[in-house]
Amino acid sequence: MNFKRIWQKKDFKEIWQTSFCQWKQIMINPAIFFNDWEQDEPWDKVITFNVICGAIAGILKTILTFGSEFLMIVGYPIIFIIITFVGGAIFFVFFKLSGGEGKFEPTIKMTGYTHAISIFSFGIPTLGPLIGLYQIWLLTLAGEAGHELDTRRAFIAVVIPLFLYLILMALIGTIIGVRFWGGVMSHEGL
Repeated sequence: MNFKRIWQKKDFKEIWQTSFCQWKQIMINPAIFFNDWEQDEPWDKVITFNVICGAIAGILKTILTFGSEFLMIVGYPIIFIIITFVGGAIFFVFFKLSGGEGKFEPTIKMTGYTHAISIFSFGIPTLGPLIGLYQIWLLTLAGEAGHELDTRRAFIAVVIPLFLYLILMALIGTIIGVRFWGGVMSHEGL
C-alpha cells in the first residue's frame, strides 16, 4: 500500500470500506474472522486498521468528554500500534508456553485486529474498561485459531500476562506511593 496515495478519494474509500468490513466481522463473528483470516497479509493492513480504530476511539472520547481529551485523536492510534507490537510479542510467548504452534508475525497481527473493541473500551470514559473485557475473548479466539490451542489453554495464555501486568502495576503504584508519602511525612516538622 502506498501511504502517499491513501488520501486520494478512491484509495481512502476502499481502505475505509475494507476496515469497516473487518471491524464488523470481528465484532459480530470473531471466530470466523480469525479462522479464515489470511495470516500472510501485508503489515500495512493491520497498521491501517489500528490507526483507524485509534482515531475513531479518540474522536469518540473527545465527544464524550466535551473536548477535554482532544489529543487522544492522535494519541490513541500511536498507543494502539505500540500495544499491538508489545502485546503481540508477549502473547506469542505465552501461547508458545501453552503449547501453541503459531508463528510470531501472525500473532502480532491478530493482536492488532483485537483492537476492534478498543474503539469502545478506550473511547467510552466510564464503561470502557468493562467493554474491554470482550478483548480477552477476542485474544482467546485468536490464540485458538493462530496457535491451534483449545479454548482453556488459549484463555489461560491470555489471562496470565494480564494478571502479571496488574500485579506489576500494583507494585509500582505501591512503591511510588510509599516513596511519596514517606517524603511528605519526613518533612512534617518544617
